[in-house]
Amino acid sequence: MEPRVTPAYSRSHSHRVKTFLNTSHATLGQSSDQQLELSIGRVSLRLHVSNAKTFSEASARYHGFAASQKEPFAVYLKNAFSTNGRNPEFAYEFEAQKAALRVFSRESQFVGANNPYTLDCLLRILLTWMLLPRAGFLLHAATVVRDGRAYLLTGKSGAGKSTVASLAPEGSVLTDELSLVRREDGVWRAYGTPFWGEFRAGDLNVSAPIAGILRLVQAEENKIAPLRPVEFLRAMIGNVLFFSQQSADSQRLLEIVSQAAQELRGYSLEFRKDRSFWEVLPA
Repeated sequence: MEPRVTPAYSRSHSHRVKTFLNTSHATLGQSSDQQLELSIGRVSLRLHVSNAKTFSEASARYHGFAASQKEPFAVYLKNAFSTNGRNPEFAYEFEAQKAALRVFSRESQFVGANNPYTLDCLLRILLTWMLLPRAGFLLHAATVVRDGRAYLLTGKSGAGKSTVASLAPEGSVLTDELSLVRREDGVWRAYGTPFWGEFRAGDLNVSAPIAGILRLVQAEENKIAPLRPVEFLRAMIGNVLFFSQQSADSQRLLEIVSQAAQELRGYSLEFRKDRSFWEVLPA
């Protein structure tokens, strides 16, 4: 029996109608706290947003990943950090947008996330850190699903990720830009993400076991060849999204990606810009 694409969370009808948006009314002297619960790669988050415009934009952008799960990790969108003397476990300054994040044991705080682009970037940065204890990472890759299995097509900007996503059959694309990879119960799985580039796939919050990771090379003819382990590891490491400067975090990431390189199959895919690339994907 072929493996099936697995929903990343349970979608009951009532959940879809409510979209898991909760509002706590303001107490005296405080602005309202609107909450949006998300599940991305089975990482559960609860965004606390006081700005109505930001909340509306986030609700629209992440609606396909709205999900209520137990004990979501709190993410507070704030005007300034309130550390109360605590040292963050992870911190990042997004200087280009004058934004930053701090991560503590039970919550994260975002400052400067006042537009969809900045919020999206800070969520990506947060997830790169939260995936470490979950044997996962974010990879610059398009993900397509064929016969219930995921193929990750990786490469830097301009390699052709959005191109292959646009050429893949309708309903087969999980993402064209940033793929979420996790090892669960001994199986490497790829998850759809809301982090898309030029081609929006349709917010498919599902996962599938990984059949292979392919390094994209644009060419005149289609050709596929296995990568040697060291080439495969280099292809992944060069395209992993990561921001922590802590040596322990870097070491953990290297362990995860090295294990993926040992247990998954890697290929070089030379492809021409038409739908024929689909036929040379490895079985």
